[in-house]
Amino acid sequence: MPKSLVVLFALLLASPFAWATDRQQDSKADVIELEPYLGVLWSFHARLGDHEGLFLLDTAGGLTVLTPKAATMAGCKPWGTLTGFRMRGDRIDLPRCDNVKLSVSHLQLHAPVAGIWDLMAKVPPGSPELMGSVALDSFAGRVVTLDLAHRQLIIESPRSLAQRVTHAREVSVHYSREIEGMALTPFVGVKGRSGTLWMELDSGSDGGAVINRHIAGELGLDPSIKGGQDVSTTLNGGVALKTRAHVDDLIYDGNIGIPTLCRWIVTFDLKAGRLWIEE
Repeated sequence: MPKSLVVLFALLLASPFAWATDRQQDSKADVIELEPYLGVLWSFHARLGDHEGLFLLDTAGGLTVLTPKAATMAGCKPWGTLTGFRMRGDRIDLPRCDNVKLSVSHLQLHAPVAGIWDLMAKVPPGSPELMGSVALDSFAGRVVTLDLAHRQLIIESPRSLAQRVTHAREVSVHYSREIEGMALTPFVGVKGRSGTLWMELDSGSDGGAVINRHIAGELGLDPSIKGGQDVSTTLNGGVALKTRAHVDDLIYDGNIGIPTLCRWIVTFDLKAGRLWIEE
């Protein structure tokens, strides 16, 4: 048989298998199963080195953090200082650990820099022990979908993403990189009376929405009322935002929390800087 025919025959035999393998890899999405924490927040199990434990999922956390105990388990000796600000303006200074790796089944997560923070001092005594809180920085460069109604965080493949966005609306988003560019926090554009407001999407907040007192009037809210008020507007992209909101003194325009996120399926493209919501 001529050499050219041998090569062609080999390619014809190999190609179907290779194409099928590519298709399988392209279509596969990984799923992280979520579970409620204290009936309010969301968490998942992951391994840190040889130790398995519970981690909160905080999409507006900016930076992944470990508890001091978990840092010791990971063999990390905290060093330096990371400085950030929470949405109400309180400053936080945290020691750091570098190159923190978590595993969820076969899936590998990587936080280039993690803060060290005693989360257990912030929850009621007797609460299930946490090893840390995972923010979107641990998923940088990937596309992830948050589906709280089905208790899932989905790591999308190119094919699953293409299928996902056919049922969703793209909305305007800024991904903020605070703390010297190491944090990663999503802010979506919300229509106000005078222009666009930018509000965090926060799976670590138990409120439907929290609005900065200084721009409350942009959403028809009374800044002097301490209790909840109904807010009705849309995100840039046509997604309705109808929820119960509280007015507070913030350093951001606002925050959209779990009660609202439970009604949406949110896809964060942390590589291309895009975001979609399915209602």
